[in-house]
Amino acid sequence: MRAIWILALNTFKEVIRDRILYALVLFAMLLIGFSLALGQLSFAEQARISANFGMSAIHLCAVMLAIFIGSNLVYKEIEKKTILTILARPIGRTQFILGKSLGLALLIVTMVSGLALVLCMVFWGLQVHVGLRFVLVLLGLLAEALVLLGFTLLFSMVTKPLLVVCFSVGIFMIGHWQGSLQFFAERSQGRELKVITWVVKYIIPDLERVNWQDLILYEQPVELAAKMWSLGYALSWFAFCVSLAVVLFKRKDVG
Repeated sequence: MRAIWILALNTFKEVIRDRILYALVLFAMLLIGFSLALGQLSFAEQARISANFGMSAIHLCAVMLAIFIGSNLVYKEIEKKTILTILARPIGRTQFILGKSLGLALLIVTMVSGLALVLCMVFWGLQVHVGLRFVLVLLGLLAEALVLLGFTLLFSMVTKPLLVVCFSVGIFMIGHWQGSLQFFAERSQGRELKVITWVVKYIIPDLERVNWQDLILYEQPVELAAKMWSLGYALSWFAFCVSLAVVLFKRKDVG
């Protein structure tokens, strides 16, 4: 466990110096500021517009961080041959993957927490209540980012970073469109679309289950028990993807 934690901290320190991270954070900050300016155009809906854009900024930043940084997380170590130095120590391949995934997960949590603090200041300025609903929305965003991180690590075991990004973006888009796909399948006369929908349902996670931004925008009921089940659902997908990535990495030639 100590080796995993050391790897996680080293990964955290390494990625936090990455220019991509600063670009993503700057993008999110600008989008949050833009939300505040755009909200001035509608006094009646100012709080809702600012909340929508602000949460979307944090959402996009977490997703892009998980996909773009995660796609190079292991590949860069293999390409530079630094992984040989790491594995020469009493560190197994399982510990390596777990340490890398934990390090990036910690960074995502840190980044989301920092941006959430900025958004809280915007909400306080607009006299918007920040409570349990806000925390649940952030937990949902984190859960989705972890699912995408798991798939990104899994894809990085079998292909190059560019394809990893493409596949992970595909998971993100299909994961949010499953409801629409199901809607069209139910009204379709063809059997092919129904089969595709059934396959997608079981091999791709439904990311809308952890998309809870409506809790802030439309004051929907919280239903805390259902939210906890959805978090468990997302974390199960993350654990499954990381476990499968470990299995593939054990068979991967890193020399």
